[in-house]
Amino acid sequence: MDFLVLFLFYLAFLLICVVLICIFTKSQRLKAVVLGGAQVCSRVIPQCLQRAVQTLLHQLFHTRHPTFIVLHLLLQGLVYAEYTCEVFGYCRELEFSLPYLLLPYVLLSVNLVFFTLTCAANPGTITKANESFLLQVYKFDDVMFPKNSRCPTCDLRKPARSKHCRLCDRCVHRFDHH
Repeated sequence: MDFLVLFLFYLAFLLICVVLICIFTKSQRLKAVVLGGAQVCSRVIPQCLQRAVQTLLHQLFHTRHPTFIVLHLLLQGLVYAEYTCEVFGYCRELEFSLPYLLLPYVLLSVNLVFFTLTCAANPGTITKANESFLLQVYKFDDVMFPKNSRCPTCDLRKPARSKHCRLCDRCVHRFDHH
């Protein structure tokens, strides 16, 4: 019962925070306060430290970084270790059937296969080598995607449904590559 009460408090707190964020992001007064606070902080914090933190955040959140892969695998391993130590033995004592108890391990292995495929897949980078192939994947509609447009940064012909990603500074064919 204690867990349920704590979980409900946590859920209520999380929902209230999300609602408040949604409401306050539309408020111009709050935006002005946040921007003013950011300007004050930017004058107090040295430029070299600001650039270092900005570079670190860019490396962590906008590039493929092995830290998050290791963190994800560590968390999954800990969850299944907890399941094995606590739940599996207790359920065996209650005489649950073995296929039901092994189902989470099957789902874990399927999850790990898809996670590995996702980590190893090409994020859709357009290069000179695959440019001609990607030009044929989708048809140009000449409204949003004109036929002979070029990327001014990469100097590549832009396939339909592609864009230049400002975060990774390259042309990408898939919008969900991050």
